[in-house]
Amino acid sequence: MRKFRCCFLSVLLATPTLVSAETPDIKPGQWEYQNTMRMSAGGRAMPAQMVRNKDCVRQEDLTDPDLFGGDELKDCEASGVEQSRSRLRYTLTCAGPDGSPYTMTADIKLQGETMEGTMQGDMESPMGPMRMRMELSGKRIGDC
Repeated sequence: MRKFRCCFLSVLLATPTLVSAETPDIKPGQWEYQNTMRMSAGGRAMPAQMVRNKDCVRQEDLTDPDLFGGDELKDCEASGVEQSRSRLRYTLTCAGPDGSPYTMTADIKLQGETMEGTMQGDMESPMGPMRMRMELSGKRIGDC
C-alpha cells in the first residue's frame, strides 16, 4: 500500500464495508495532494503541519480498492457510512497505542479532477485529550 493512502485514498475509497455500487467521482491520473494537520494535546496546540505529495491513481484503485486493508487500520471499525459518487462521510473507531479508543470522522467531496475534505480525530493520551484536525485537498495534474 502506498504511504499516502493512509491519509487520503484510504479515507476516500474504503473497505468492502464502504464500497457502494457507485464508483467515486475521481478521474485516474497523476494527483497532487495537500494536507494541513493541526493537533492539540492536553490543551496545548502544536504548530500546523502541511504535507504535499503526488501519486498515480489508477482505475483499478477505484474499482478494486484494498485501502482500509492495511495493517494500520486492521482493527478499526467503520460506522455512519454515507457514500455517493460525489461524497464520502464516515466515522472510524480504532484502538489507540495504549488500547484506548481513537475516533476519526471524515467528510470528503469528490469532484472528478479535484477533491476536498476534512478529517477530525480525538483520543486520550498521556498528556490528556488529543485532537487532530486535517484539511485535505487534491487535484489531478495529468496522466501517470
